[in-house]
Amino acid sequence: MIQSSRSDGNLPPLKSEAGLEKGYPRIRRRFGKIASYIQLLRPFTGLAPLLSGLFGVLAPVGTITFEHVKTAVFVGVTLMLCQFCGQVLNQWSDYEIDMLTRKYRPIPQGTISRDEALGIAWLLAIFAVGRAFTVSVTFGLYTLTILFFSVFYSLAPLSPRRVHPILNTLWLAFSRGLIPFLATVTVYGTLDLAAPWAVFGFLWVLAYQPSKDVHDMEADRKFGVQTIPNTYGLKGYRTYMIIVSLALWVYAALQLHVALLLLPISIIAITGLGKKVDGLENDLSWIMFYIGLGLAYIIMFASTRLG
Repeated sequence: MIQSSRSDGNLPPLKSEAGLEKGYPRIRRRFGKIASYIQLLRPFTGLAPLLSGLFGVLAPVGTITFEHVKTAVFVGVTLMLCQFCGQVLNQWSDYEIDMLTRKYRPIPQGTISRDEALGIAWLLAIFAVGRAFTVSVTFGLYTLTILFFSVFYSLAPLSPRRVHPILNTLWLAFSRGLIPFLATVTVYGTLDLAAPWAVFGFLWVLAYQPSKDVHDMEADRKFGVQTIPNTYGLKGYRTYMIIVSLALWVYAALQLHVALLLLPISIIAITGLGKKVDGLENDLSWIMFYIGLGLAYIIMFASTRLG
């Protein structure tokens, strides 16, 4: 059993002077406030939602037409906007934490005000919902569900982050792992295809999403945010990650043999915990989390074409 601890293990600290903290000021000098808006959205995190729409929507389609592709693009962009909304609200909510650990972000830098960020978040949400209901009522309701979890992940009174670290992670696993598979595949397909992959996505996020919190352990703890890394330490989180990964791969072996193609990504995610990558603000495990989540949709799409 994982023991609660304040110990952070013996992994090397993430270097605060590396990567985006140097890169963003250079981008701002060339592109001005546009760079701050881009940074506020955190575009890398939008890759998996975009791929979920592009490949999730098309996975059940036998003969793909231009209309199918157009719908897939609309769905992918809609889910990407939901992700961006959540990212902006998280920075709006956590500006005090970012003042300690991510001073290069636009709100701590003062290049974007909190009021401006909040307005951007609501505009993204409104546009995403409006776009979603033009696809179908069902997809619109799925989008509202995703937005609900994205918004209230950061905002009181429903935010799970100060309740329990496991609830914190389950909340994200549901909204980023399970629901997007259901939302995209059922645009043209059925739950029979979507459900097994939705469970896989849920387990994937459950295992590797907490790697995002490694860099913020002390600051999160100071402000009462409960995450698996800051509650159980890096050693505890790695143990948790291995346990959930075993469940993930047993499930894949029994239900989704093709998903085993992602096993190398999973191994890198486990071994890359705490290893900083220059150019990005989080560690190798976090990068593998997002890459693996996006690849899952591509693998699902390919398997339907070959199977």
